[in-house]
Order: sequence, then structure tokens, then C-alpha cells
Amino acid sequence: MARIKLLSGSSDGMAKTYIWDCTAGRFNWKYTYDETACLVQGSIIVKDEKGVEHSLKAGDTMFFPAGSNADWIVTEYVRKVAILRNPLSPRLVLISRILSKLKRAIACEKSVGEDAATF
Repeated sequence: MARIKLLSGSSDGMAKTYIWDCTAGRFNWKYTYDETACLVQGSIIVKDEKGVEHSLKAGDTMFFPAGSNADWIVTEYVRKVAILRNPLSPRLVLISRILSKLKRAIACEKSVGEDAATF
């Protein structure tokens, strides 16, 4: 049995933070969002897509990229805090970087202009 509760969400809707818990069991999970999670209680064994097993316990942090799959073996009751982020497409990432550079360039020109006016 698993439960999840939304703790917070970003103003742009691209990221959310959840608390999740689950009783002992086994399941496969397909990640539709980038997920960074920290176990706060219990332990798990996660088998990645290459078949490599990772043993994790309370205090350990993990990352699952969007589009990946993992087999979860929950050996005892487990609780995690998870931050889910909706990844941008490569095109939107490029546009975002270009806009950020333009904003910095405009801010720099404004501050140079303001400094020059004070002399």
C-alpha cells in the first residue's frame, strides 16, 4: 500500500514536492518527471534499467530521470520526500538560455548607463 501527499508546488507548475510512503512490497515504476528523492525512513533495493541493484536506506538521496524505469523492492516500510520536475524539451532549454543571456546583457547595459550618468 502506498500513499502520497503534495507538500508544495512551484508558481510555474514545473516542480512539485511530495511526501510518499509505502509498505513492504515490490513494483516497477516508470518516471514521467525528473525525480530527486531522499529516504527519510526505511530501506529499499532499486534495480535500474541495466539490472544493477542499489541498496538505499534512510538519509540516502537518489535521482531518477524522466523516461527511466526502476524495479523497487521495499524491504520494510519506507517514507521519502520527492521533488518532481517537469523537464523542458531541448528546444525550450535553448530558448530559455538565450533569453537569460539577453536579460543579463540588457541589465548590464542599464547599469552601465546608470553608472555613466552619475559621473
